[in-house]
Amino acid sequence: MLLLALGAAVCLRLAGIRWGLPGTFNADEPHLVNIAVSFGGGSLRPYDFKYPTLWPYLLFISYGFYFLVWSAFGLRHHISEFIGLFGWHPGGFYLIGRLMAAALSLAGALVVAGFEKKWRSRAIPWAALLLAFLPVVNDMAHSCKPDCLMFCLACLAWSAALSVFSEGSRRAHWLCGAFIGLAVSTQYTAAPLAALLPAAHFLSRRKAKTSWLFEGIVASAAAFFIASPYILIDSPRFMASMKDFADLARMTSYDAGALRRQVLINLWSLGGPGSIAGLLACVGLLRTGVKEFRLAVFFVIPIALQWWLVSSNPDGNWQRYLLAAFPGMALLAAEAFDWAAEFKRPLLTALLAALALAPGVLRCALADAVMRLPDTRPQAQAWIKSNVPQGSTILLDLPHAEPMLDMTKDEVLELADKTRAAGAARWKLYAGMAASHPGGGYRLLRFRRSPLELYSGPRQVEQSQAETPTLDVRPGLDIARAMHVDYVVTSSYGVQPERAPELKVFFDELYAQAEFIKDFAPVSGETAGPTLRVFKLAR
Repeated sequence: MLLLALGAAVCLRLAGIRWGLPGTFNADEPHLVNIAVSFGGGSLRPYDFKYPTLWPYLLFISYGFYFLVWSAFGLRHHISEFIGLFGWHPGGFYLIGRLMAAALSLAGALVVAGFEKKWRSRAIPWAALLLAFLPVVNDMAHSCKPDCLMFCLACLAWSAALSVFSEGSRRAHWLCGAFIGLAVSTQYTAAPLAALLPAAHFLSRRKAKTSWLFEGIVASAAAFFIASPYILIDSPRFMASMKDFADLARMTSYDAGALRRQVLINLWSLGGPGSIAGLLACVGLLRTGVKEFRLAVFFVIPIALQWWLVSSNPDGNWQRYLLAAFPGMALLAAEAFDWAAEFKRPLLTALLAALALAPGVLRCALADAVMRLPDTRPQAQAWIKSNVPQGSTILLDLPHAEPMLDMTKDEVLELADKTRAAGAARWKLYAGMAASHPGGGYRLLRFRRSPLELYSGPRQVEQSQAETPTLDVRPGLDIARAMHVDYVVTSSYGVQPERAPELKVFFDELYAQAEFIKDFAPVSGETAGPTLRVFKLAR
């Protein structure tokens, strides 16, 4: 049964793994891939601390192997050509990261399966099965983001913490601390895992030396700073990034009570809408409390802390921010299955399994089906290349929201000179793209967006927009005409007048004065992606 479930989980991970490629269609993927590629410039210092650096470091190592295979160990191609490959054909870089994420998401479930066999001698690893088919994990397994690595490390941390609880060994303290530190060095949202080790130590069945707790804490700090060393080395810039996040939070208005309730709903619905996994976790917690109260307290502390931390962030309504708590909740749900097994009613256990797992499996399959559909962005890309003259100036939104189009060589050279003069590491990428330019292309400008609308730190947005050609069109369409813009492409995934009131004048004039020439809208069951609209401006 475990092998069958593993095969199904693998199929769900691989189905749709290439969605959007060769374009970069996830808003967060380019940031992480760009950081990883930037390490090839000779320094492991990240240019931004939006994320810790363990995942970009692993990506960088994987890209090193990619270069060796692609270049036949440097015999067929050189580094400069590899830079050009990334600049013009980045799909392989994203696919590598997605495959790594998929493998790590399954590795986390297998870790829990091994622990369940040791912890409870379960013939069926219920917690691992639940984790293997969580819709949020399947979604993250299709994205080149650090969530699956953090999830895998969180599974290891929970397993080690329960070993501390049951055995109290020195080795378990060290392992638990190290896994916690590595998890936090992958995603800041794993910080509540820091409560795992002290909770397991003080509630342990076997009294352990206090010095072992301090050793575990030291191991946690060491693992964190080894995996993200520049947080310590370049602490002023790290603190500036954290201030950037704080400034953004202060700019954001939200209903704190509604957010807390939404995060509770996200915890409850870990198995997907309609799944009883959250109910089983609560039943398992009650059952655990009756049998061993201290163990129940151990489970509650980090899960409650995760809820509190995520609820304190205006952006905390995303379910992926709870991934570090889900291994603990899955283990509690498995306790409910153990209780059901005591009644010796196989049909009851089968019914509970179906109600807990089937909604998640169905949700994963439906999401995969959408990811396998043709996307509107490549369709728009092909139409523009066939119908818009090369060299035209096009105003677009962010890359993930729009069709992928090549810049002219002249524009790439201008950007290389501009970023080099500013001391930005991105100039090497532009230089490599210029050296390997495929010919033709368009002069591309992008809407200048506000930090609040993008929900990104003001400093990060300023830095990003300084290294790419952006246009502030708040005054209206005359700004675009002054920059000789020939075409405007709008996206439902990007800026819209209802989401950006400051651009209302521009959109009013665009709809009234520009010529609407083509749109690309998704059709249910046939195509996916944003609605794209192409406008032509009269000179």
